[in-house]
Amino acid sequence: MKILEKVSFIILFGVLGLLSMWLQFGIIEKEQVEFDGNERHDPDYYIENFTAVGMDEKGVRRYVLEAERLVHYPDDDTALLDNPHIIQYEDGAPPRHTYSESGWISSDGNEVLLTGNVRVIQNAGGSEDSGKTVLTTEKMRIYLDDKQRKDQG
Repeated sequence: MKILEKVSFIILFGVLGLLSMWLQFGIIEKEQVEFDGNERHDPDYYIENFTAVGMDEKGVRRYVLEAERLVHYPDDDTALLDNPHIIQYEDGAPPRHTYSESGWISSDGNEVLLTGNVRVIQNAGGSEDSGKTVLTTEKMRIYLDDKQRKDQG
């Protein structure tokens, strides 16, 4: 009886060993995907206290974009913003200030998507004494390029 138990254990361990080798080399190896790093979405640089000024073709300031931090992604050339603040200047109107918790900049730099507690503040008459208009939302898209803004409107 002891010999039969030993042979049973040897056969059992042999089958388990063959099964584990089959799993290791047969199934797992075939399902592995070659990873070359091309599809990674890793940032290539960060900028703290970021500020960008946009001018029109005449050299007139059209907007100021500020953020506590900008994170750039080279794979799609987009950027993320922490606590962005955009000041937009239009002829004959007071500056419009827009704040949010986070933002995303398109690859061409003309589209900004603001998310999280978005606030738009504008003085009605252009002076500090005049009334302020305050709009709030959770998401807002701003086109910084005048031509693109007019095409969308």
